[in-house]
Amino acid sequence: MAFKKFLLPIIYLSLTAAEGQSQSVDEIRVTSKRLPNSSSLDVYSTTGLTGSDIQGPALGLDAVLRRVPGFGLFRRQESRAAHPTTQGISLRGLGPNGAGRTLVLLDGVPLNDPFGGWVEWVHLLPTTIQQATVVRGGGAGTWGNAALAGVVRLDSRSLSDSNIRAEFRYGSKDSLAGSAQFKTDLGASSISGTAHISDSDGYFLIGADQRGAADIPAARRSEGLRLTWETKTESGTTWVLTASAASDTFVNGSAVAGAETDTYGLSLTAINAGGGSGPAWETHLYATRKEFQNVFAAFDGSRSTVRPVLDQFDVPVTGLGANILLRWSDINRWTIESGADIRFSDGETNESFRNFGAGFTRQRTAGGEQFIAGIFVEGHRQLSTRTHVTMGTRIDYWSQTDGVRREIDLNGGEILVDRSFTDRDGVSVNGRAGIRTQLSDTLQARSTVYSGFRVPTLNELYRPFRVGNDITEANNTLINERMVGAEAALIWSLDDARVQATVFRNDLFDPVLNTTITTQPGFNSEFGVFIPGGGSLRQRRNVDRVETWGLEFDFSLNMGESLQLRGGYLYTNPKVAKSTVAPELEGNRLAQVAKHQATIGLSVMSTDRLRLSADLLVSGRQFEDDLSSRVLKGAVTVDVYAGYNFTDSIELYVAAENLFDKRVEAGRTAAGLVTLGPPVFLWTGLRFKY
Repeated sequence: MAFKKFLLPIIYLSLTAAEGQSQSVDEIRVTSKRLPNSSSLDVYSTTGLTGSDIQGPALGLDAVLRRVPGFGLFRRQESRAAHPTTQGISLRGLGPNGAGRTLVLLDGVPLNDPFGGWVEWVHLLPTTIQQATVVRGGGAGTWGNAALAGVVRLDSRSLSDSNIRAEFRYGSKDSLAGSAQFKTDLGASSISGTAHISDSDGYFLIGADQRGAADIPAARRSEGLRLTWETKTESGTTWVLTASAASDTFVNGSAVAGAETDTYGLSLTAINAGGGSGPAWETHLYATRKEFQNVFAAFDGSRSTVRPVLDQFDVPVTGLGANILLRWSDINRWTIESGADIRFSDGETNESFRNFGAGFTRQRTAGGEQFIAGIFVEGHRQLSTRTHVTMGTRIDYWSQTDGVRREIDLNGGEILVDRSFTDRDGVSVNGRAGIRTQLSDTLQARSTVYSGFRVPTLNELYRPFRVGNDITEANNTLINERMVGAEAALIWSLDDARVQATVFRNDLFDPVLNTTITTQPGFNSEFGVFIPGGGSLRQRRNVDRVETWGLEFDFSLNMGESLQLRGGYLYTNPKVAKSTVAPELEGNRLAQVAKHQATIGLSVMSTDRLRLSADLLVSGRQFEDDLSSRVLKGAVTVDVYAGYNFTDSIELYVAAENLFDKRVEAGRTAAGLVTLGPPVFLWTGLRFKY
């Protein structure tokens, strides 16, 4: 889809409007398209990013959120160069995989892909987000499935009565990114919109010492448009109708491999802040339609030629859902929240495979449907001026239906596989409870216990994938993951300083891991695939239990009005405690998890106009595979930013990501081929508002 025709008029309106505006403008007024955060968040491990925390050097919001230790995508790669199916979120190193185990919400509406659970971060530019709230720990309260490791709540930026805001940046690798927002009042209603585009030649995913003639940079182009109509009735109810369309095209390091995604969304939100004897309430209805295409490729030994080995030419996905939240309060002494939500997903993969050089010889269709519905109730009580308690429970019903897998021989049309899988369903009951106590004027303590669950995605059940010569098969027999956890924290605060230390324990039962079946080259009759030399065959399987102890530490220090120091540290070491399906995994640390992760940031307002910031990000070594045989070295990177406000409306900035061009290892194949994270990126940009 060509969204330039939508972007250009908005940009034109921005520039022409500037001619008739004085430099004195109203402040942007932030309004939320959902109820305020529950008071229970004070009891759980929560980190919030706002304002200048978000508006920094990073191009993508996922890179911004890396300032929260433990936040990461499946691999150590930013979204601008990561395959769409590897962009699920991990928190606290709780078993990263493509689906992730974290729920992401924008204005109360889930963003996780209905088919695979990943998130399209390329469509979430920092300039369009006002606030990000990261809640770590089991989400058994209001959120349920997909919130096993926690929740990321995003609030879109709202403009004042009639306002325009835009940002444009240009940088390394001929990279261009832009976004524009507008709002127009229509009496009691308003219409607003956001458009964005990013286009980059990309960088090489393979280092110069290993790449060959067939390697090309991982280029990417993404664009999108989001329109919102909002009105408030005399009864005090706010109605918000949002429609969106977005496109993403990714070149996966060769002229053959890549992915294309077209996404369409529609949502209706109603919010009432309550009053009198009635509760405050919030409800969302949403629908998503996605069209996904993807090609995996294999290189020859010298990487001078490449051929397609798996062509997922049509992966249609439909997601439907609704939720409602009711909140009763009594002057902050107690609050009761209850509600319900439902989600329906329908998707399949249509793919050609088994190409030995003369073209594909087989075709496969696999997919199914998934339904999840839950109800919850949670209470919060202010026992005294110093003590706050919260407790809640949740019940979910889930079902997997209409699962199929069919394979045909393209040469003769012979049906090789024709299976319909048994429908499955069940009920999951979870809960959480916590207490926060003010021990003194400067010291606070909190502790929580929680449980959660996650239903395997349609992607994990039915869609295989390939990275180089490493093949991973789907598994339609996967069962639900369950997690039980507890944590305790001390928070010390004094004037402009705050320090928090948290210790936690998480036990993950039946986690889905990419488990190695064999590294023996040749044809595997069980799965009907050919394993190249130096490759491996894996399958998504449930191991019995993963357990981890962890330590989380974060601090912030305001040294006067112009200087802020902040930082965080995470130690986590999740290990396979028991694995009946693969006993050799017991004692191994989970793949793609570093024991040590840390961030340190410094922000300076040297004048009323000049803003400087620097961030140091540290990640220890980690393993690529479940056998802990492929080591990815640790990485230390530095991001810097310098912005100058010429007026209250115009800011010019320069920025650098990975300033010292440090090598970041994101993946390693069985043959020793290393995939790299982003090199140094230099940016110059302009922000303006009217």
